[in-house]
Amino acid sequence: MPKVQFGLKNVHIAKITENNGAVTYGTPFALPGAVSLSLSPSGDENVFYADDIRYYVIAGNGSYDGNMVIAMVTDDFAKDILGYQEDATAHVLAESGDIQPSKFAMTFEIQNDEDARRYVLYNVSVSRADLSANTKEESVEVQTATLDISCSGAIDTGLVRAYTTEETPDATYEGWNTQIFVPTL
Repeated sequence: MPKVQFGLKNVHIAKITENNGAVTYGTPFALPGAVSLSLSPSGDENVFYADDIRYYVIAGNGSYDGNMVIAMVTDDFAKDILGYQEDATAHVLAESGDIQPSKFAMTFEIQNDEDARRYVLYNVSVSRADLSANTKEESVEVQTATLDISCSGAIDTGLVRAYTTEETPDATYEGWNTQIFVPTL
């Protein structure tokens, strides 16, 4: 049983296509340069009082909100997820004012003291990254891109996230970033 975790790597993105309530995941592609991922549960707790006590508590467990810091937004991510369009002749990416980012599934890996644990988030929404840069001074400071993300339950299964365990078969573990794993529950 692992005792600690550290690191973040092997982030992969799979665009979601929805058709009449059915979800299809595209082929995952790498999003290199993962710096950090921070997600906090969101959802309200509804309390029903009776007999002068907290008689019944309903906890909202539908989503996570937070951000992911990456080295930079890749061209693949800009086109496939953020909706940028490419000029076929000049190979310039252009952002239109009326595009909406696509939803996607995201896999990633967090190392621990025994082996890496692999995760999947099933229904991720993202906002566009800020654009910022600073002049070079005596030392170079790397600029990063921060993506605000929200993860909720998949439309067809309700699944929010899943991760591997020590008992996950090798075939499932090794194929984690080649297609989105959807468990049979």
